[in-house]
Amino acid sequence: MNNLIRPILLGCVPVAVASLLVTGCQESSAPPVQPTIDPIVQTHYQNTTPEITPPAIVVVSPTAAPTQEDSVAKHEAQVAGSSKTDLSDLPQTPASSKPSTKPKVKAEDAYQQEKPTLMGLKLGTSKTAVLDRFGKAKKQFVMDEDEEAIQVYDFTDFSVGFNKKDTLEFVDVHSTEIDPGLRGLHLGQKAQDAIAILGKPDSNTTYVLSYKSQGTLLKLDIDPGEGTIQSIKLFADH
Repeated sequence: MNNLIRPILLGCVPVAVASLLVTGCQESSAPPVQPTIDPIVQTHYQNTTPEITPPAIVVVSPTAAPTQEDSVAKHEAQVAGSSKTDLSDLPQTPASSKPSTKPKVKAEDAYQQEKPTLMGLKLGTSKTAVLDRFGKAKKQFVMDEDEEAIQVYDFTDFSVGFNKKDTLEFVDVHSTEIDPGLRGLHLGQKAQDAIAILGKPDSNTTYVLSYKSQGTLLKLDIDPGEGTIQSIKLFADH
């Protein structure tokens, strides 16, 4: 009896093993089962996912971050302007020195019909007296267009001429920045101003006003367009 049962059992064992292998292969080839997520939990994670905010765009003003060209230009401007603001390298004027002043004509030396003068000078005055009064001239030259050569001394605002006897031959005023001693009349004023101050001229044209007195001629050159005095001369009326 026992001998009969053993072969049967032995035959069943391979069948059981084969069945287990088939089952194992089927289970291994089956797709993996996805874990089931509780809807409540899934909703919770979806709601708690942090919102990602895009980075803000910052606009930088050109003045906040100067370029290399701007820096170079600024440096060059500072170097160019240093000569105006930095006074350490400039020659300094001594405290004792005074700015040059324009010569002034005394009231008693102003022009008069009985005593015609210009810059307070009367014709025939010696060269020494003139130079002692006004100092060294800025320029000096000889004008030999006339029969007699004239030595001219230029004091910038006016000039004087001396004949061969070294006496004053003429005075010529050519600057608006000086008082020529004509009782308040200056270059640049109108011809009508000259008539009001000096009186009626001996000659009155579009170009010239002339006053004769004591063998002299006071000549005022007029700009015909503007009607203003351009130059004033005193010389001998030959």
